[in-house]
Amino acid sequence: AETFSTYVVLLLVIIFQPELRQAAVRVGQWGPFRFMRRSSASGSTTISAIADAATFLSRSQFGALMAIERENETADHVIGGQELDAEVSAPLIESIFWPNNPLHDLGVVIRGDRVRRASVQFPLADEGSLPVELGSRHRAAVGLSMRCDALVIIVSEQTGQVSLADQGVLAPVDRDDLEGELIRRLEQTPLDPPATGDDEQPVVEEPEATTAVAEQTP
Repeated sequence: AETFSTYVVLLLVIIFQPELRQAAVRVGQWGPFRFMRRSSASGSTTISAIADAATFLSRSQFGALMAIERENETADHVIGGQELDAEVSAPLIESIFWPNNPLHDLGVVIRGDRVRRASVQFPLADEGSLPVELGSRHRAAVGLSMRCDALVIIVSEQTGQVSLADQGVLAPVDRDDLEGELIRRLEQTPLDPPATGDDEQPVVEEPEATTAVAEQTP
């Protein structure tokens, strides 16, 4: 009987692994455990540079995908990419996502004040989990944000719209408000409530088990 119970517990853990992983991320973000978390390592200068770059890319309608790590590293959830380890600056980010740049496909990973990697594959959220007009860039952003606590910025190549994916929730952001929104989400105090908004769209589907290449679609 004890062996059977063990098998049942293991089976339940396997079946509900996606939900358990998402719950763990949310507890770490919004529960009492937030008191044990470090503040965002990205300084105000870095956040300003990221916002400036995203604004330029938005106005130019150059597609972009940027993951800003918080407490959890993304290494276990992403594939490939080119190691950079360069200081974050608006010109650097803009040049990475400039059309025909060899590194402009896929995503960039930022930790602290450094661009760690470029041309990185993010895990995709399930097909059908987002509106059909949103492409694989948005699916990749949501997919990664469901697996870890990274804040992901998306710039649509088709419309120039800037959006944020955070804990599996996708929200459009006015580019004029982007810097303030990044500061709010990356530098929240332990007493801050979860970020929510009327335009945010929760996504409950688990990302696919395999990582696919994000196409250059919005």
